[in-house]
Amino acid sequence: MKNYPKMFYATEKKLIHKVGYTVALAMMAVGVAETIHSVPYIVKGESNLVGMVLGPAGIIAGGAMAGLYLKEAGVVY
Repeated sequence: MKNYPKMFYATEKKLIHKVGYTVALAMMAVGVAETIHSVPYIVKGESNLVGMVLGPAGIIAGGAMAGLYLKEAGVVY
């Protein structure tokens, strides 16, 4: 399995891209945490649509942004 973050940080020279990629990874982590946090509320029926979508949306948005940074750096094609 390839270590894309390691490859990205070794390849990318622009600081703003490194910061952006790091923020994108953090957004994915927040999405995972939010998803885990919302599961008990969904099971109890205490969650609404926003509560159910917030975590997965963070994962998807962060992943899309991170993927674009990897393409920009030439790590993936």
